[in-house]
Amino acid sequence: MNGKGHRLVSGHLPSLSTGAGHIGLLMQEIVQRFAEEGYMIDPEALELIASYPGPSDELVEGVIGGLERSTLVVGVSEIERCPRWIERVLGNGGFSHQKSSHLGPSASDPSESFEGYPPSAQVATSESLEAPPSSDMISALGVEVIEGERPNLLVEKKRKALKMVGDSGLKDQSVPVRKEKLGSPHSELSAVSHLDVRSSLRQDLAPPVPAIPSPLEVLSDITGRSTCVGEYQDFIRYFRDRYSRIREMLSGRLNARPIESLRKDIAGRDISIIGMVMNVRTSAKGNKVVELEDPTGMVMVIFQKGVPGSEDVASLVLDEVIGVIGTTDGKGRFFGKTLVRPDLQARSLIETGEGGALLLSDIHVGSTYFMEDAWNRFLDWINEEVDDPLGIASNVKYAVIAGDLVDGIGIYPGQEGDLAIKDIWEQYERAAELLNQIPDRIQIVFSPGNHDVVRQAEPQPALSESLQSIFKKNVTFVGNPAGFKLGGVDWLVYHGRSIDD
Repeated sequence: MNGKGHRLVSGHLPSLSTGAGHIGLLMQEIVQRFAEEGYMIDPEALELIASYPGPSDELVEGVIGGLERSTLVVGVSEIERCPRWIERVLGNGGFSHQKSSHLGPSASDPSESFEGYPPSAQVATSESLEAPPSSDMISALGVEVIEGERPNLLVEKKRKALKMVGDSGLKDQSVPVRKEKLGSPHSELSAVSHLDVRSSLRQDLAPPVPAIPSPLEVLSDITGRSTCVGEYQDFIRYFRDRYSRIREMLSGRLNARPIESLRKDIAGRDISIIGMVMNVRTSAKGNKVVELEDPTGMVMVIFQKGVPGSEDVASLVLDEVIGVIGTTDGKGRFFGKTLVRPDLQARSLIETGEGGALLLSDIHVGSTYFMEDAWNRFLDWINEEVDDPLGIASNVKYAVIAGDLVDGIGIYPGQEGDLAIKDIWEQYERAAELLNQIPDRIQIVFSPGNHDVVRQAEPQPALSESLQSIFKKNVTFVGNPAGFKLGGVDWLVYHGRSIDD
């Protein structure tokens, strides 16, 4: 999901001034700045930034710099943890985010700050959330109330924020709010208050699910450990690390020299080098010329026309790391005889573990193409409700899902026409219902894909904790790709993706 596609509040919002006379960022610019980094922002957190007594852009950059990459929605707690907030606000007499005289008259009433906006786009203050909501506020938020129930406004805001993932930009003048009467749970729009009450009742009345000892041991996972910010030096470190890892693979087959060691006294002798491809071209005589570099220098490798294996040179791509066996003329040229690419060594031992494992991917819950009939047949089989002469279902202990559990929103142009469930949160709720029908004895491991609500840049972290909480305890969440040991066997799970046109 493209970070720039996230949207929280739309339209042209008025700028907010601070007591110091500084003109803060436009509200729209604040939302857009967080979206550029791949985050959404809670309306209450947006109001809190507006109340900041210093430059708004100063606080925004400070907050972004301190966020973990696994964060999905920026809330009040992330703002209050920012050192700039602590220094300017708490250091000046415990400034409260609920209301502030620094904001001037325009901040006394949220509806005044958003003058000209429909009620569904207005922000409720923290005081109004602590007190029982008035009928006017309930009507303004668009939540239909069943007598005797109190809508959960905090949950409504959270679900509205998740609804926005994948929207194309800041274009509309309003934010859609779901409402639904009791008894129609399959409506496209659903009442959060009713859903919240039902969830609470289920948790209170249902017996607790016994904790299942997880046999999973995570070996490599980016979740919670992503520290790069996409600066120039990060790319240099990436390419150097990639080069060193592939060089190590090739070194098992080649006794390679550094490029800088190609001196005149070894001219004519067979030697090996390893380098990264900088350029590939064809000379006037039809020879293939490859420019290779390593950390010590650069050399031109010439594969003469007609030499066995020279046809493989045409398939080289830039930044590929290869090995070459050949000779040097002592004048800076290297004549290649054999091209060596990294490969996996043959393994004679096959690891075996206890029980069977299901390998699943691309379930795409929420799409009109989701194969629900096939899934129901699978559930009948795994729950041993149909004949299983070989007893395979009873032997299954693990299920590994390699990405795209849901179809997502805003993944490709025109996707809305292919969606049966148009709300990202409701897609995951439906997915959780389906996975929860798998027996508790089966340990499920889920790694996300490009349709899931995580950042598009790889490696991708696991789903946020707020989404993980709606699944049962037998589901373990990892990033993409991820390495782990499950049932005594080493696994490498990667969703993979096509090249964008």
